[in-house]
Amino acid sequence: MEKQFKFNEDVWGLFVNMLVAYVTIIFTLGIGTPWAICRLERWKAKNTTIEGRKIKFTGEGSDLLGKFIVGYFLTLITLGIYGLWFAVKMQKFLIENTEFED
Repeated sequence: MEKQFKFNEDVWGLFVNMLVAYVTIIFTLGIGTPWAICRLERWKAKNTTIEGRKIKFTGEGSDLLGKFIVGYFLTLITLGIYGLWFAVKMQKFLIENTEFED
């Protein structure tokens, strides 16, 4: 029986994508974090198969930017308490922007 979930172990691809993500975050002083998150999520989806079907991540950093700034700000002013809700909202964004390829 074939496993329902498969992940392609693309170590070099992960290294390159993480390097680009870190550089993006550093050079934009954190503003590029939504784009870095989306880049890594696209890589993860590209290397994942569910029940023999490929998935893809369709989210964009520009769609995540507003949510990210509000969540970051609310987490700061509530001394981290809002971070729990922020983490859930981030996961919701990631899941809602993941779909099966045609």
